[in-house]
Amino acid sequence: MNHCRKKENYIKYVVVCMCLFLTGCGTIGLARESTFESAYENVLEEEPVDIYTSSAHGIVEGVNTNAGTVTFYLLDRGEEKTFSYDTATVVQDRHGSYLTMEQLTLGEVVDIAYNADLEKMGSVALSMDGYSYDSISNYILNPRNGTVQIGGETYGMSENVKVFSGQQQVSLEQILEGDIISFRGLGSEVVSIIVDKGHGYLKLENEDALIGGWVEVGQSVIQQISDNMLIVVPEGSYTVRLTADNIEEYREVNIDRDRETILNLQDIEVIEPINGVLQFDVYPEEAEILVDDAPVDPTYSVRVPLGLHKITAKAEGYHSYSEFVNVTRDKMKVQLSLDEAVGTSDDASVSEGATITIQAPEDVEVYQDNLYMGITPLTYEKTAGDHTITLRKQGYDTRSYQISVEDDDKDLVYSFPDLYLEGTTPTVSGNNALATNGPETNADAANTVSGNAVFDNEDITTLSDNEETVSGNSATVSGNN
Repeated sequence: MNHCRKKENYIKYVVVCMCLFLTGCGTIGLARESTFESAYENVLEEEPVDIYTSSAHGIVEGVNTNAGTVTFYLLDRGEEKTFSYDTATVVQDRHGSYLTMEQLTLGEVVDIAYNADLEKMGSVALSMDGYSYDSISNYILNPRNGTVQIGGETYGMSENVKVFSGQQQVSLEQILEGDIISFRGLGSEVVSIIVDKGHGYLKLENEDALIGGWVEVGQSVIQQISDNMLIVVPEGSYTVRLTADNIEEYREVNIDRDRETILNLQDIEVIEPINGVLQFDVYPEEAEILVDDAPVDPTYSVRVPLGLHKITAKAEGYHSYSEFVNVTRDKMKVQLSLDEAVGTSDDASVSEGATITIQAPEDVEVYQDNLYMGITPLTYEKTAGDHTITLRKQGYDTRSYQISVEDDDKDLVYSFPDLYLEGTTPTVSGNNALATNGPETNADAANTVSGNAVFDNEDITTLSDNEETVSGNSATVSGNN
């Protein structure tokens, strides 16, 4: 009996000890949990540190997703700067919606938050302070006085205005009439221009049967066909209409930006000519030319019926000249050189006209308003007005520039930037065409339409076989057999 009581007391003792032990552990656990929660709450209450303490207005100049960098032109500081970014960098449009870095368009004006020491960007957003005009065709650019007219409003242009075409930065003079562009500005100044729809080139090959006829490229271009033409055309898809005597042809072409499309016309059936083509080489260049007493423009080829025709040339200060030419060939070249008149009065003195000289780059073809002028360096007669100068060389990108020529007696000398080899994508950082006494001015593999894919860049020569000299002032008539 006593033995049973002792055993019972022992069991009670063990149970009490176990309860005390378990109660102590629970108290320690609760104490630890309370300490952890307190520490966690203190961490949450700490403010995050903002390391992106610098800000600026900038123009997007380049996005390199492989390197994780973006290059800007900082408007406030007037310098170019490249910043890195990561997945935490915030990119937004003007309305606060999120964008990807690839969606940033070159030329956009943005607000940047960055760390100058780390050269790292924390956020970039399309600027709320800027204004924009998108896809504008009704505008007037005036680089000379630094203004642009958009509709009825006139804005100044920043001295360092940036111009972007595709993924390239180009010069202001490479914007041609007919290009569709967008403007970005801050305050009263346009600081960036984006070319939304640019221009390309149409090259006619084997066009002999159409010389003197007309080419119509949609509603964009209507021009008389001459030898070795290079036509500037807004990019897009077009129906080309080609007309000449007994010929009317239609072709479909695609014109890509800054690329040359070749339209091969060798499949046009050549009908035995009932007309001939006269081409003129005249001195002085300002001489008036009449065929059968009707004035013609000697800049272009003139189509006339085969047979005898009266050619007249006259110019102030020179002896007039008339002669009959028998047009017996499909194409004939008439060279006229008038003699200066002697014994004229003092107030009838003759002065040579002003000229345009293209000095650089050398050994390239020059076209003015789509007409072939020659190989650089070259000089030709100056005509007042706005002109498109196109530079072309086989194996190099073709480039065009807009120039504005004053109506005065000053000679102009232009030097344009070098052409780049096909397939390269150069970046032009400014307006680097030089002009003396005048305004500043500066394809991938060619598309081929219905013909050869290789440029046929044979020199254009004047065939003078069987030359016939006509009496009077110096005149030579020659034909291409």
